Amino acid sequence: MSKKIMLFCALAFVVAFAATAYAEVQNVKVSGDLSISGVMRNGYDLTKGISRTNQSDSFYVGITRVKVEADLTDNVQATVRLLNERVWEAETSANTDIDLDLAYLTLKEFLYSPLTLTLGRQNLRYGNALIVGDPDTNAQVTGSSTGLKGTIAEDLSVRKAFDALKATFDYAPWTIDLVTAKISEVNKAGGTHFDSQDEDLYGVNAGYKFASYNASAEGYFFAKRARAEAVSVATTTIPLTQAGNINNLGLRGMIEPIKDLGLTGEVAYQFGKATKVGTGVTANRDQKAWALDLDGTYTFENQYAPMLGLGYSYRSGQNIDKSTGDYKAWNVMYEDQTQGVVADYLLSGVNGGVNSNASIIKASGSIKPVKDITLGAKYYNYRLTKTLVAAGSTTGTVTYASTNLGSVTHAYTFNNKKELGNEIDLLATYDYTTDVQFGLTAGWFSPGKAFNNVNNQNASSIIGSVKVVF
Repeated sequence: MSKKIMLFCALAFVVAFAATAYAEVQNVKVSGDLSISGVMRNGYDLTKGISRTNQSDSFYVGITRVKVEADLTDNVQATVRLLNERVWEAETSANTDIDLDLAYLTLKEFLYSPLTLTLGRQNLRYGNALIVGDPDTNAQVTGSSTGLKGTIAEDLSVRKAFDALKATFDYAPWTIDLVTAKISEVNKAGGTHFDSQDEDLYGVNAGYKFASYNASAEGYFFAKRARAEAVSVATTTIPLTQAGNINNLGLRGMIEPIKDLGLTGEVAYQFGKATKVGTGVTANRDQKAWALDLDGTYTFENQYAPMLGLGYSYRSGQNIDKSTGDYKAWNVMYEDQTQGVVADYLLSGVNGGVNSNASIIKASGSIKPVKDITLGAKYYNYRLTKTLVAAGSTTGTVTYASTNLGSVTHAYTFNNKKELGNEIDLLATYDYTTDVQFGLTAGWFSPGKAFNNVNNQNASSIIGSVKVVF
């Protein structure tokens, strides 16, 4: 009998030990989403006929994400999300592998109750993502293992995570975030030593939520610290690629002064030392640039829920032939804004696209004609802040060299004018179930007088998609 009792006690000890070892995992949640998009793009070199590879294309894109969230001991949570995104029938290891999208640890009430630490690969997004939202901007993808890198579908990537450390202080109605992120880690061999070429982000964002009018305000300071060696580039490249020490000081706010009317605004100033890349451009000039976003929406109260919106965006620019003095072209930083599905992608890359040196008027509207269906439209008018042609010249060539155009260099000839163009986007969504949504987006970009007649043809894009969330 004593042996049976001893055996029972030993078994109970083992079970109790195992229960103690795994008791820390209090809850595990698995979620994710799967989307499939069919894309048709035409005229992306803005010339008649097929004059360059990838100016017209049609393809399918599949994006799959699986997220695991584990609640451990009190106030401790671990989050991991895996990602695969690829153009269909791309069967290389870079396209079919599973990449790490999110991997972070959350420590709530760390040391004392107002403080939460978020450590690891995480999404960072502040306001309307003018400064911080995507580490490689919304029309680019970095990393050799990313399935959409180097394809014409790079702008469809959902990869937005930063390798970052974030401390959040919750002093309601105040919230303060302290952030540091590693954008790139590069050691460049230089003789007998290694010369660091790292790029880092540092910042603080302080927000206040008011008790009335659903109003809130935020102030922030974000700094990019990056070094880049001067390289030889063609004289036709607009020197907007910037490294160096770029500081961003800004304010944003939102308010509903009357019911159903929402107003938002953000203004930011850039200063510091910027390293410029380009022939005849002096390095380490003082950076002095401005950005402004103003938006308003009004939703009518009836069964169709019609909405109207107006907006304006401004990004300062730089005269192409001014190689001394302050540099005033807005540095796009880590923006995650889409200013038109065609123009934002078509003119992205080394020149900042419509997110630098641009003035944009925006109008939008939407309506729900029947339950579960939403129809919308957006209009954009683009003007250059500074022309892309040197003073005294009538035309000039600008090269947009970027892997997001399928590794194809698109060179556009510009006139000495500021009218960059117009775009109309039409959108439709159908909520098939609470988990499944169908979408259709069509966009048309019409070049303005700033484009020379050798490349002033329209460009278009049509994207049909289905997405399931589980």
